Order: sequence, then structure tokens, then C-alpha cells
Amino acid sequence: MRLTKKQQQFIINSDVEEIVLLLQKEYHLSLIDAFEKVYTSQIYEKLTNTKTGLYLQSPAYIYDYLKEEIA
Repeated sequence: MRLTKKQQQFIINSDVEEIVLLLQKEYHLSLIDAFEKVYTSQIYEKLTNTKTGLYLQSPAYIYDYLKEEIA
């Protein structure tokens, strides 16, 4: 089954929401700062490029890569 663009975007948005919550919890960031960290990251670029398939991974898996990028 192939996902529609709308379904892909929903999954990406859901991933971002969960990653933002994880950032807030672990790094004690404000909501705005956590979103900024995500949206300005290389991981976000890969997440939104559906050809990479990263958006199909769990938010925790994606978050681990984001933490590596932050460090």
C-alpha cells in the first residue's frame, strides 16, 4: 500500500510533535525552542524527504539521531 501525501505529512507532523515533547523533557526547552531545534536540524530535512523513508521510523529512533546531531 502506498501512502498519500496527506498521510505522509500526518506521520511527519506526528513524529515532530513527539520529538518536540522528548526535547522539552530531556533538555528542558520551551515549546518554541524545541520546535526551532527540530525545524532547523538536518534530521528534519531528512524526515521531510519522504524518499529517505525516515518518517516511517519511530519518533524515538528519529530522536536518537537528532540527539547525535545536537551533541
